[in-house]
Parts: sequence; C-alpha cells; structure tokens
Amino acid sequence: MGSQAQNAPEVYVDVGEFPLAQPFSIQISVCAEATVHEVRVDAFMPAHQHGLNYAPEVSALGDGLFRVDGLLFHMPGLWELQTDVEFRGRSVSYTSEISLK
Repeated sequence: MGSQAQNAPEVYVDVGEFPLAQPFSIQISVCAEATVHEVRVDAFMPAHQHGLNYAPEVSALGDGLFRVDGLLFHMPGLWELQTDVEFRGRSVSYTSEISLK
C-alpha cells in the first residue's frame, strides 16, 4: 500500500483475492519500529461517491499484524482500500486501488 507521508512505515495487505459481493477478510502487516496503536480500514468507490455498506472489524494479532473481517465490495468497479495507521502520536493514511469486474 502506498502513503504520501514521509518516514511512514511499510504496510502490506495479504489476501487471496478480492471477491465481488461476498464477505472476505484480509491481513495487514505494518513494518514499524514504533508500536502501532490502531489500524482503521475502509473502502470507497470514487466514481459512485460511496463506500462500504458495513464497517469492517479490525483485530490486532500482535507483532504489527492485524486481521480485518467483514469487508464486502458489493458492486464491480474501481475501489480504493483505505488504511489509517496510528503510531508515535500520528496517523498515516495508505490507499490501494482495486478493480473488480
């Protein structure tokens, strides 16, 4: 995932595939020297100006790993997966584009 912030930790998303209209889970790995206090995940469709119908649930697994359950891309098109990571008193945003057919 990419971020525009300077000195931002690397963030990786592990998912087999992004299914259409079916709930799925992902695992997020944050490579940071500092303790990550919180991770928030959301998704948005820029062309339709709307996001997810349900809020996903993020669970900390330890060692910079987080599991995100309850994601559901309910329609085809371009989605932006947005992840906010809080560490050292600051929040860094990451965005990854996903195209579903």
